[in-house]
Amino acid sequence: MKQRLIFLGLALGGLTLNVNAQQCDLSITGSVPEGISLDKLVVSTYGKELPVTSRDYSLCASKQDLQVVGRHSPNNTIYLMDKSGVIPRGVYTAEVFVQSKAITLDPASSLTKQACDLRCGYYASQRVQNSKELQQLAAEYQRLSATDGKAISAFLSQNQAKLDRIYYGDIHPKPSAPINTGDLWVDPYSGAGLYFDAPETILNSTFRDYVSSEARAARQQDEAVAEAMKQHKASLQSLMKGFNSWQERVEAVNRLSAELKANQDPAAIKVAQIFERGLEEAEAALKSYLTNDNKTPIASLTRADKTFELLLADWTNAAYIHSKDKQAFAALFSEQFKQQLPIQNRELDKALSRLIDLPNHLGKLSIEDGYQNIQLEFNKVLPDSNQRYDFKDALHSVRFVYEKGAWRLDSVSQLPIRHYDKG
Repeated sequence: MKQRLIFLGLALGGLTLNVNAQQCDLSITGSVPEGISLDKLVVSTYGKELPVTSRDYSLCASKQDLQVVGRHSPNNTIYLMDKSGVIPRGVYTAEVFVQSKAITLDPASSLTKQACDLRCGYYASQRVQNSKELQQLAAEYQRLSATDGKAISAFLSQNQAKLDRIYYGDIHPKPSAPINTGDLWVDPYSGAGLYFDAPETILNSTFRDYVSSEARAARQQDEAVAEAMKQHKASLQSLMKGFNSWQERVEAVNRLSAELKANQDPAAIKVAQIFERGLEEAEAALKSYLTNDNKTPIASLTRADKTFELLLADWTNAAYIHSKDKQAFAALFSEQFKQQLPIQNRELDKALSRLIDLPNHLGKLSIEDGYQNIQLEFNKVLPDSNQRYDFKDALHSVRFVYEKGAWRLDSVSQLPIRHYDKG
């Protein structure tokens, strides 16, 4: 009976461990090198210090402990930290990403951070760390005394050029043409929806422009029309003012048009027809804006045979450069995407803003560098296609479709910046 109780206790204990493991957002493992005492040794995260009590350790950190922001290169680092001396000493480091599930703090993780130099997202970091060249350097680093700071600094200095080459590996990213970013700035956090023309703005501005131009010409060409406009001046002017919605304007135009046509006066009918055609012109202008017929303003996006990483670099570059040109900017999006205009979903607006800012973000404020770094980051993450790309991970999702002669963004989503606040 006693043996059964012991077995039951072990089973329940195992169950508890499994439950705890499921709550572990990041598993952190490692081995404490010789010469480093366990006294006051911790793994330091953004918001917490986790005590290390054995030379081979395995710890858990929650996303609240880590506070990794929802960006591709979040600049979030964890450390194996020796706090036994007057000045805390970092033993090993590692960068943490939203996609990270398990990290080993060791020479390889430290060298990967050094090679990346804030240019890596999750995928480039993994590529660098798993490379044969970095693993060879890590083996050399391992042989150094963990307490000999001068030797470690000298080793890193001597091998910095090699670490830079490891970042690129055997990839030869396409360079960007020079870009003058003097008057360009994209808010990386929100506001991308403002780079589109709002449908109601297109409708109302087109209506006003058409009616104003046509009415002026009609008055000059036909005295009877001029007289009819004078007789109905107040009513006609009311149609040119603001309305709460486009539908209200349409209904007001239809009511007055019916009144003008009721007495069968040819001049009044001509006036009514100007306003009716104004509605038609406005709706045609909106339809043209929302469709992609004969719209391929960005030459780099017209080639169907394009890798995902080059497409992402070309598209984000184009979106950044053309963020102030609403016609060219709109042509970067699929017809399905533009059915959502105006963008009222705040999370969509924020996700699109961060996508457009990606070259600036991964290039450390250099669009040209970012163009290449995007290609390095997403190298071969998807098989090649000439019709559609769907990418999704723990941080973001993006879909591109080849539509009417060009690649266009069909959907995008991304975790909120402070996603860890939501538990």
